[in-house]
Amino acid sequence: MAENDVSFDFITYEKKPFTPAFRRFSRFSLFFEDLVKVPLFRCQHCGECLLSHTAYICSQRCPKRLRNGPCGGTGQGGSCEVYPERKCVWNRIFRRSRFLGRLIFLKDIEKAHNWNLEKTSAWLNVFSGRIEAPTFFAGKKGKKS
Repeated sequence: MAENDVSFDFITYEKKPFTPAFRRFSRFSLFFEDLVKVPLFRCQHCGECLLSHTAYICSQRCPKRLRNGPCGGTGQGGSCEVYPERKCVWNRIFRRSRFLGRLIFLKDIEKAHNWNLEKTSAWLNVFSGRIEAPTFFAGKKGKKS
């Protein structure tokens, strides 16, 4: 696939094939990643962590696993379409982003989820170059730094 293809910006392509050794090491790394991310962020192990863009709320807790904002069925009070007794995850992400001054991150269109990265270590995927590194700080006037 050519890099100038329009879809290249919206899909995470496999840069290198997964070897059995990489899968084993990823499972080992995922154990240590889970010690931090599951209790703090209720991580869902997508392998392509967006926590830094979603105000440190795991967007994969959405029943529809949406990565770029709420679905069209979000209720009046911010309730989830699938589970009306719950608040929409994206409602919470928006409110926290506004509170933390990180709304600029919600304007980015995130790539479609690469299901081959599911249940792999996002930290290892960053270090191996499979996904982009997170952006932690929003500078003055909401600019990313």
